[in-house]
Amino acid sequence: MRLYLFRNYYTINNDGVLYIEAARYFWEGQWSEGLASFYPPIFPLMIAAAYPLVGDWELAGQFWPFILGVLTLFPLFGLLRRVYGLRAAQIALLFYGVSPYLARLSLHVRSEIPYIFFLVLALYLLQRAMDKESRLCLLLMGVSSALAYLIRSEGFGLIIVGVLFLLYRGWVQGHLQRSWLQSGILFLGFVFLAAPYVLYLKWDTGNWLMSRKAGLILSMGLAEHDPSTKQVGMKESDRVSLVRLISSRPLVYAKKVFIDAFRSLGVYFEALHYSYLLFLFIGWFFFFRGRFWEKGDFLLAVTILFYLAAFALLYVNRRFAVPLVPISLGWAGVGFLAVHEYFQDRWEKRRYFLTGLVLVLFIAGTLPKTLKAIGLQKLYLREAGLYIREKPGSPTVFTTNARVAFYAKGRNRILMGDVEEILGLRAQDGDYLALDQRSFPKAQATLGLEGWLLEKEFLGRGGENLRVFRRPIGP
Repeated sequence: MRLYLFRNYYTINNDGVLYIEAARYFWEGQWSEGLASFYPPIFPLMIAAAYPLVGDWELAGQFWPFILGVLTLFPLFGLLRRVYGLRAAQIALLFYGVSPYLARLSLHVRSEIPYIFFLVLALYLLQRAMDKESRLCLLLMGVSSALAYLIRSEGFGLIIVGVLFLLYRGWVQGHLQRSWLQSGILFLGFVFLAAPYVLYLKWDTGNWLMSRKAGLILSMGLAEHDPSTKQVGMKESDRVSLVRLISSRPLVYAKKVFIDAFRSLGVYFEALHYSYLLFLFIGWFFFFRGRFWEKGDFLLAVTILFYLAAFALLYVNRRFAVPLVPISLGWAGVGFLAVHEYFQDRWEKRRYFLTGLVLVLFIAGTLPKTLKAIGLQKLYLREAGLYIREKPGSPTVFTTNARVAFYAKGRNRILMGDVEEILGLRAQDGDYLALDQRSFPKAQATLGLEGWLLEKEFLGRGGENLRVFRRPIGP
C-alpha cells in the first residue's frame, strides 16, 4: 500500500518545505540557521543524512517516514504481544498496515511517522523494563523519549507519562522508593539527549522553552473560539508567554478547554478512522470491565488520556492525534477477535463466512481513504514551480507560495514573502511574480499600476488557482 501511495504522490506539503529548508542549512554546514528553524532539529538532520543516498531533497524527506513507518511494526508488535497476546497483536499489525492516516503520512515529508516510531519504541521499552525490572530498558526509554521530543515537541509528554506511571505503580505495589530510582534513570536518559537543545533554546531566545511553537499553537487554539484573538506568527512564537496569553483571555481559554475536551476525543476517533470504531469500542468494553487500573494496557490508556488532555489545553488537531493510533490498535485487535469468537459460538458453521463479511465491510470503509492520491489537489502548484524553474536566463522570481518556491528553485533566484512585500518589487527588480488565490486580490491594484503582465494561470481541482506574471519589457 505504501508503494502504491508512493507512485500516487504528487505535491509536497508546506511543512515539508520548511523541514527541507532546515535540512539544506545543515547539509551546507550552516548549523546556526538550521538550529534556528521553527521545528526541532532531528528530522531535518535525518533528511540531510538521507540526501546523499537518494540525490533528491523531496525523496530524502520521504525516506525516513517510509522506512520508519515499516520499522514501527517491530516495537509495536513487541508492545502489543506483551499486553494482549499473540493473536490480538497480529490482528493489530494488519490494522496498522491499512490505517489511512498512518499509511498516508508515511509518504509525506512530515515528522509524524519518525515521531511515532520513537513513541512506540519508548512505550515498548517501558513495558519491557517493568516486566523484566531492567534498568537498561528504562535508560533507553528515556533516550527514545528524548529523540521523540527532538523530532516533535509533544515527545516531552512521554517522559511525564513514564515518570508518573512508574511512581503510581510503585505506590500501588508498595515499593515507592524503588520507583523513584527507576524514574531517575528514565529522566537521566531523557536529559542526556534533550538538555543540549533546551540549553540552546535558552541561549537563542533568552527564555526557558521546550518548544518554539507553543505560542503559535495556543494562539491557534484560542482563535478557534474567539476570532478576535491575534494569532502569533512563527517568527515571534518563541517570545510569547503562554501564561500571559491565557491570562489575557481567561474566560475564552476556559471555554476552549471545556469544548476542546470533547473535540479532542472526536478528533482521536477521526484519526483512528470510523471503520475501526466498532472493534475499538468492543476492546474498550473488555478493558473497562473489572479492575482496569491493574491491567497491562492501563499504561496505554494513561498515555492516550494524557495527550487528549494536552490537546484540549493547547490545540486540537487530527495530525496531533494520529500518533495515538498505533497504541490503540491492540483494543481493535481484541475487538475483532471477540467478534470472530461470537460468530463461532452462535453460528459455528458460518463463522468464517460472517467474519469474512465483517472484514469485507471494514476494507470497503477503509481502503478508499487509505489509497487516495497524495497532494493531487495541489498538483497545480508543482506544475507552476516547474514552469518557472525552466525560465531561461536565471530570472528573479517573487512568490507568496512556499510550494511554488520549492519547485521553482534551480538556477533562478527565488524570493519568498508576504503579499505586502509586493509593493517593493521594483526595488528588488523581480522578473516574474507568482501569486496564489489568497494573495492576488490584495495585490491586484498594485499590479496594474506597476504594469505586470499575466503570463499563465494554473488551475487546481477545487477552483484554486495560481497566476504567474512577468515584468514588462522596456521603460
